[in-house]
Amino acid sequence: MKKSFFTLVFVVVSTLCFAQNGYEKVSKYDEYNKDWALVKTISGTYGFINRNGETVVQPIYDKIEKFTENSGKYALVKSVAGSYGFIDRNGKEVVPTIYWNKREALEQLKTLKE
Repeated sequence: MKKSFFTLVFVVVSTLCFAQNGYEKVSKYDEYNKDWALVKTISGTYGFINRNGETVVQPIYDKIEKFTENSGKYALVKSVAGSYGFIDRNGKEVVPTIYWNKREALEQLKTLKE
């Protein structure tokens, strides 16, 4: 009986704690991009959602920096494998996360046509 009770309590607490579509943390909106919030999943990966709770950038990154490159048009992202790339303000990965250091990813970003 005690085991069933503790199992029920665990399930209820887990559900309440992670009721935000599986997100461990949802940051403030507009910190990174207008109407977007940075989210962290239970597994520790990051992405973005909009104010409707819809995924704008899949939470597949180990790190997402703020939009600072090229007059704030692009944000550096780091994959869980440790490679770097860039996303734009539409959520599109414009430089794939295949570069093993930030400098290489930045050089590739410079080759994009405006």
